[in-house]
Amino acid sequence: MIYGSGPSSASMSFSSSMATYTISAKTFSAVEIEKATKRFDPSEIIGEGGFGRVYRGLLEDGTCVAVKVLKRDDQQGSREFLAEVEMLSRLHHRNLVKLIGICTEEHARCLIYELVPNGSVDSHLHGPDKETAPLDWGARMKIALGSARGLAYLHEDSSPRVIHRDFKSSNILLENDFTPKVSDFGLARTALDEGNEHISTRVMGTFGYVAPEYAMTGHLLVKSDVYSYGVVLLELLTGRKPVDMLQPAGQENLVTWARPLLTSREGLEIIIDPSLGSNFPFDSVAKVAAIASMCVQPEVSHRPFMGEVVQALKLVCSESGDEYVGSASVSLEDSSTMDIEARMSMGSGKHTETRTFVTAEYDSSPEPEIFSIPVVERQVSGSFRRHSSSGPLRTTQSTPFWQRVRALSRGSLSEHGTALRYGMGLEGSEHWP
Repeated sequence: MIYGSGPSSASMSFSSSMATYTISAKTFSAVEIEKATKRFDPSEIIGEGGFGRVYRGLLEDGTCVAVKVLKRDDQQGSREFLAEVEMLSRLHHRNLVKLIGICTEEHARCLIYELVPNGSVDSHLHGPDKETAPLDWGARMKIALGSARGLAYLHEDSSPRVIHRDFKSSNILLENDFTPKVSDFGLARTALDEGNEHISTRVMGTFGYVAPEYAMTGHLLVKSDVYSYGVVLLELLTGRKPVDMLQPAGQENLVTWARPLLTSREGLEIIIDPSLGSNFPFDSVAKVAAIASMCVQPEVSHRPFMGEVVQALKLVCSESGDEYVGSASVSLEDSSTMDIEARMSMGSGKHTETRTFVTAEYDSSPEPEIFSIPVVERQVSGSFRRHSSSGPLRTTQSTPFWQRVRALSRGSLSEHGTALRYGMGLEGSEHWP
């Protein structure tokens, strides 16, 4: 039985909640969905998870779709369904999966998406696509940059801003050309606009990706997503799962194992995915490793914002001659991640100023490294200054984020370790499993 056995108090509450929504997505009938999926033929199943099953479908107009069918007929399942409908109805970006429509007829609860045909990052790194379609370094860079742009849009350009809360490799779907699409917004939450405010919520997400401050306190911040993104970067670098109990003792947790090895050439040679062989530029790997290490810093204030991650990755791509940086034109959906260095070098005379990260004071830790970055006045007064960690606050200035990454390309290869340690403050041994 696909739709459930009958009405319940949860489903009746769900129906009343749906009545209050005004959404832009199309509403499909149960008959249309059954026809599109060949009556939910098991051969059309392309995915399955805690939410339910995902079927490949073909609409009458010839559009290929993915039909996600709600399995849980309880309040949590209803909340996740409503959250995804509400979020995706107003979020539009080339690196987010597109919601085409919904079906809530009778006992059906279906989400109809554009079909993203090439599996997920997880399937290409850890699943069946690993042998048949392994990811080369260029594809991994395209995935890293595109998914970073999607998260930056959620954090800095959507209104209201959004925390994904379940960012992971299995939720990054791939087009045939490896363009990434961030999916699964069932756990997403609207971020607060106040600068240092967190959301207190029950801890949810996927083990191995959850940021330490969120796991320990239930305090959710946009930088909790940044940590999860850093874990995905480590997956792209190493080819390993975030948690793998089949690994040797001490290597089961990816972040704990990899972080100390990101600070030297010898360490990077140990962690780099063997399936890449020798077909990758070491300088690019070192810079991406630096970015990943910044993202998974235990202290929230030491992590960059996603807009800055995009800038750093664009720099890595441009310096390595990678074609994945994107076109010179900038759309509204990517306005927070415009190439700041390029604009400043054009001599336009526009006013810019240096934004300083707001950081927390910690009595027991070394002086934290702070990133500062020249930004246009709109960004200073807008989304960037909304984000910070909770706790006693102060400000300071230091080297621009992307300049620290660029510094890794200068000097001999033996100097990479020193540059990484200086740039990220990794002298200590603090790690969170």
